[in-house]
Amino acid sequence: MTMAESDLDTLTLIQYDIPPLKAGEYTVTATQTVNQPSPNNRFSASRKFAVPGNRFQLNGDDIVSVFPAPLANGEFTGDMPLVVLRRETLPWQRTSVATDKTAPWLALLLFDETEMLDVKPVAPIAPDSVTNASYLFSAGGKMPNRTTSYPGIDKLDPGQAPTDPCTMIDVPVALFSKVCPSPADLPFLAHVRLTDTYDSVDNRRLVEEWAVILGNRWPKPNTNVYAFLVSLENMGERLPNDDGSPSPNWPPDTTTVRLICLRTWRFFANNLGEKFQSLCERLTPPADDPQGVSSLRLPAKRPDPAAVATALAHQATGDLTDGDCDELAGDALCMGLTALNHHLRMTGHTVSWYRGPLIPYAAQPFNYTIAPCPDALVRYDPQTGMFDATYAHAWQLGQLLALESTNFSVALYNWKHSLQKGIAAQKEMAQFMKKLEADEILTTFFAARTEALKDPPPVPKEIADWIGRLKLLKGVPFAALVPDERMLPVESLRFFYLDLDWTAALVDGAFSIGRAGTTGTARDAAPLARANAASQVSARRERRNHRPHLAARLAAAKDADFEVVTGCLIRSQIVSGWPGLIVSGYSDHDGVNELPKLRMERLTDNVLICLFEGAIQSLTIGEASEQLHCGVEGNSASGFTTALRQVGGDTPGRQYETDPKGGPPTVAVSVRSDQQTIRAKATADDIRTKLNSDFGQNLPALTSAEFALEMVKGVVKVMFQIKEAGHA
Repeated sequence: MTMAESDLDTLTLIQYDIPPLKAGEYTVTATQTVNQPSPNNRFSASRKFAVPGNRFQLNGDDIVSVFPAPLANGEFTGDMPLVVLRRETLPWQRTSVATDKTAPWLALLLFDETEMLDVKPVAPIAPDSVTNASYLFSAGGKMPNRTTSYPGIDKLDPGQAPTDPCTMIDVPVALFSKVCPSPADLPFLAHVRLTDTYDSVDNRRLVEEWAVILGNRWPKPNTNVYAFLVSLENMGERLPNDDGSPSPNWPPDTTTVRLICLRTWRFFANNLGEKFQSLCERLTPPADDPQGVSSLRLPAKRPDPAAVATALAHQATGDLTDGDCDELAGDALCMGLTALNHHLRMTGHTVSWYRGPLIPYAAQPFNYTIAPCPDALVRYDPQTGMFDATYAHAWQLGQLLALESTNFSVALYNWKHSLQKGIAAQKEMAQFMKKLEADEILTTFFAARTEALKDPPPVPKEIADWIGRLKLLKGVPFAALVPDERMLPVESLRFFYLDLDWTAALVDGAFSIGRAGTTGTARDAAPLARANAASQVSARRERRNHRPHLAARLAAAKDADFEVVTGCLIRSQIVSGWPGLIVSGYSDHDGVNELPKLRMERLTDNVLICLFEGAIQSLTIGEASEQLHCGVEGNSASGFTTALRQVGGDTPGRQYETDPKGGPPTVAVSVRSDQQTIRAKATADDIRTKLNSDFGQNLPALTSAEFALEMVKGVVKVMFQIKEAGHA
């Protein structure tokens, strides 16, 4: 099932990806019958092998993301939580319902804070999760009275041990039956999503395939909610009835079930309208806020240009007033400068200006040239007695980063050494040929060597790639990018221009290894220019997941210098809550002409950086395709519904606006008596019936992929337009 929305790239929903062999132990027997009298004409051989699979815990990177995010605080009423898994076959690697291979062995259970009073954690010992403890007495594994767990898993798989770490919870059977999906519901709560990575973080793969586990409940408002990803291996006969009543197949006198817990987190559900869209809209200040800024700088009132001009004139004549100082200081802050403590090289200390590479305006480059040392880049204003250490800091930082990288520093030394050897060989050959001018035979003999020495050694790939990454600020400490936390407060979006002179000083410092004096500076000029050109190609190739037409555009630019690079920094829970966040930049306000992304990377759990080649005029932020959540509309009083989408035809995924037979194009969602647990099978049947009767879809049955398509809640994409410098 493939859906395509105007606000989304293509998203393909797949019912399941069942592996050819599920986890467990197998025996292969080969038999051969030969043309001889029986009984000596039949021969056989058997071999055992095992298919490994997770049982007591998942690998560290198996879970890509969860929704809602851990510790999130927002409006999640009607939202079905989900877990995104990296391995697309993982939900079907083991068996839960013996009669249905499409049922996953994983389920996402939701408890509110009152229900959690009855959920008890268990000491992390794997053997306690089994019912038959005959092989476990030496390890002390034994179930409490009236407690049971997974039938038929007392025999561990090869590679598993009784002491494997495991997280478990004890849940009353009645509560388990209330929140757990039935055998008929379970197959609808897992599917596979195939998505592209064009607008997500840097990725060397253009397409990703994820498995998604849906929860069958939505949270109550204004309460803490606890989510548990649990194993239901071999639990098919003990899963509840469709109405949430306990199965009759529990062992006699059983009151508690012990479950293996593979992931748990907590969030708070409120009813204050805090959804993805509202979170995005709060990233920039209100339009009527005169103090609000959307550019990367310290918060300061924008000075009046006339007042700044007057203050500069007074500064030149030495007639500065306190008001003039305030105007000049405010102007400096609005240009992205920050006053930092400066320990002088000799003795003492002062306060100097510093500005990172991410600035709030389009700076005119001053055609940076190679510098012999960082002190050559320190600026001084005799009128104010202030140093500006911006470019000196960049140069020194580049040198330190280069020295930290053994591979780069060694490759740079070897390349510079080979260049000098080549220059010496050229001079030697020139003198040799001058002596042999009269000897035509020897001149011809050495002509090939003379020609070969004309071309210096090319820039090694490791040098070009390292400098290319450095130009994209990879490896640069965050404190150098954002020197004051107030520039990027919590829940903020800040736009910037990249100061290309700052990155030039950074690269120059990195290239300075082994440079000494003016002779060394002059000798490095030509190689640095060549390395810069080669690194431009590497920088444009660093991000692999480009759209085809943008990749062609970058390839056409080859080694041309960057003219304008802009970008944004996002510090928000939308970064942590939506790890696959979709971000696109455009050179127009209508979002038509997309700019190629040079870099899009999460710097921390809640900080994201984006760099675009070109001047950004608008930015869109959307939910990741693999994290689009399912859910219902309405409430317990009016009833829960879901909007209907087209399944087949030319526009799969298109939401119906009207019902040809009258009434709204929606279907009532069937729920249990608690009014927050969906009856997935009954709802799927109702959806199929209406799609067939009212919209002519002719569906024989609804798959889990089609069920997810119909239950997906509205796609959200928020656009920010840059109206003037520093404001969005």
